[in-house]
Amino acid sequence: MLRMTRKRRSSPLGGPARTSRLAAAALTLAFGVGGSLALDAGAVAHAHAQPRQGGTTLVDETFTGATAPEFTGVGSACLTGAPTAALPGPGDHPLGGCPVGVGPVPPDDAAPHGYLRLTDASNDQSGAALYNHALPASEGLDVTFDQWQYGTTTGQIAPADGISFFLVDGETQLTRPGAFGGSLGYAQKLPDDDPTAEFQPGVDNGYLGVGLDVLGNYFGDWEHRGNGCPPGERSPAGTAFHVPAPGSNMVTLRGPGNGIEGYCFLTATTSNFSTTGPWPSTLPGSLQGPTASVSGDPVQAEADLEPSRRRVHVVITPAPDPVVTVSIDFNDGTGFHQVLSTPAPTPVPPTYKFGFAGSTGLFTDVHLIRNVVVRTERPLPRLNLVKQVRQPLPGDLTAGSQVPYDFVVTNAGGTTIENPAVDDPKITGISCPVTTLAPDQTVTCTATYTVTAADVAHGSIDNTAVATGTSGGGTVTSPPSSESVPIERAPGIEVEKQVETPGPYSVGQPVTYRYTVRNTGGAELTDVAVHDDHVTGISCESTTLAPAEEPGDSTTCTGTYTITAADGTAGSVTNTATATGTADGETVTSPETYQTIPVGQPHLTLRKRVVSSGPYQVGSTVRYAYDVTNTGSTTLHDVHVADDRVATVTCDATTLAPGQSTTCHGSYQITRADIDVCTGDGSGYGTSGHGTDDGTVECRITNIAQAAGTDPQGNTIASEPASATVTVEAEPECPLRPGYGEPDDKGCDRRTRHGGH
Repeated sequence: MLRMTRKRRSSPLGGPARTSRLAAAALTLAFGVGGSLALDAGAVAHAHAQPRQGGTTLVDETFTGATAPEFTGVGSACLTGAPTAALPGPGDHPLGGCPVGVGPVPPDDAAPHGYLRLTDASNDQSGAALYNHALPASEGLDVTFDQWQYGTTTGQIAPADGISFFLVDGETQLTRPGAFGGSLGYAQKLPDDDPTAEFQPGVDNGYLGVGLDVLGNYFGDWEHRGNGCPPGERSPAGTAFHVPAPGSNMVTLRGPGNGIEGYCFLTATTSNFSTTGPWPSTLPGSLQGPTASVSGDPVQAEADLEPSRRRVHVVITPAPDPVVTVSIDFNDGTGFHQVLSTPAPTPVPPTYKFGFAGSTGLFTDVHLIRNVVVRTERPLPRLNLVKQVRQPLPGDLTAGSQVPYDFVVTNAGGTTIENPAVDDPKITGISCPVTTLAPDQTVTCTATYTVTAADVAHGSIDNTAVATGTSGGGTVTSPPSSESVPIERAPGIEVEKQVETPGPYSVGQPVTYRYTVRNTGGAELTDVAVHDDHVTGISCESTTLAPAEEPGDSTTCTGTYTITAADGTAGSVTNTATATGTADGETVTSPETYQTIPVGQPHLTLRKRVVSSGPYQVGSTVRYAYDVTNTGSTTLHDVHVADDRVATVTCDATTLAPGQSTTCHGSYQITRADIDVCTGDGSGYGTSGHGTDDGTVECRITNIAQAAGTDPQGNTIASEPASATVTVEAEPECPLRPGYGEPDDKGCDRRTRHGGH
């Protein structure tokens, strides 16, 4: 249930940090100075595809203006439509103006002719734009956007990385991209495959990463891309470092991942899926554009950039058999070409969030985005609701845990909906951020639910919600949306112990114990065993226990103990047992259980405890409990407790059969005399006091009790004494002061202020 994030560091070839000297030298050898990299466009014919229409528009952002308030920038991402501004610091930030760019970048302050600039053409740049608002996934997704990659300042050696479009589970807070460089802001990586480097995680709870990969490292699993993926989901290029990069001018898809696990290779636009290269691209055009210079005039800049524009179309059809299709218009007059079509990862999340990322490193290019339109693949209902739990959850759920919910509400109709609201019979206080919902607008309402004991017992939180509103004087209601949140109980085990052999008990007698062991947690337990400090050779009917919510979650174990002469002398034998099991490789141990049986003679035991809570001072009442147990073999009458400070002690029962216990009760009020004894009478402190820096004294008041009863022959049977101590903080009659002198007005000699411990 828990979803973790990890720290990120710098990157490798093509990423925000410079490549290792070894990699740089290898690239120089491969390309030479002023050399060129040939791109194989492939000879496979592709069907033309046009963007589908008919779905519900969810996002429409041109990025041509000075603001894009629904998006969050990371790193070098900025808007050329806004006035020139300094580069923001690390972390995420609102999208604003760009710093003066390196290379042929569009002019700044150019609204309404601006662009989302992920990077300029300088080295070691990385930028991302994130849409951290959940969008419904039930009717599929249809995304189009324009991208530009052009303008390298590193000559013909190699282009920079590429651009990624990625989707994440909409329950996630999308506040950062994944690793840059060859991972294109989506996948994980271990920089330069250096085992001493820090692993950089991929984007949190990634679902699909579309790599529009000009350089070609996103195609390969070098740097531990796809870490933890099975052999059938690995790149054909393997994990080796390739010079040049193994998949240049390639579209590569990577699947779900989180942290440093997953982001497995799905497919790519290559004609070779064997493990022996090269791996030529089948794209019918180049992802990198030819633009080498851009005018400072915003309108002329658009014309200069037009030859480098590529329009990308990504479609994911709805579950249960989703298919992802990628089509590209290379702006060469031939229209869209479907370049990839493959089954999409399952299960499909209930909602999506998305982002774009691009980076430079040793090599450079400008990376731009414009005209992002996100629609559903099929139309949504007039009013649509998706209910989901916001991740990450606050650890293991228990009674009292707070669970945050999001309710994603979309107006898929042609008229405004007034007073949108969400009704959930289990969750109250649902708050929606708007009072009117415009056509094609999606908002997220929120609420927090407190887990109950009944939810824990049930093993999940199950409920259904509907969204409502009014339009044209009528009520609009969404289809219901249900959510079931499993409550995975932590591993747990408990043991109950019983004596099978009836008494009375005597020295040399074998006594059989029965132990009932239960799985009280949510994980299977193996290697179940019972450990007893007196009994050896305990055997169990079963050593594997199913989780508590399944049948067969308990077993019976037995063992035998022979009473010794020492037990006879003591008058009883007390043994303590625990049960253990293994869950997910970890040992689970039960609380201790103990049992006392009488052996051969009368015997009484006493345990005394303080049951009131401090702090205590003069006048406070201290309440005591006395646990009295007949640990002998005969019934005792007239059971009572005497306490050297408590005048009256009352017992719940005064007759105890062998093995029976009772609790007695008494109280004592702290007096000034107790403090005087503690602090002394002016000539120094008593041994039970301790002076503190502020002049007060911590006095420890101890009282001693003893239990007694009468056996059938009239003999008095007494327990060993038991004591209890409380600490009282008080100011003595003669508070601490340094120095000596005459008695003060209280008759306190100043010598007593010296701190005499």
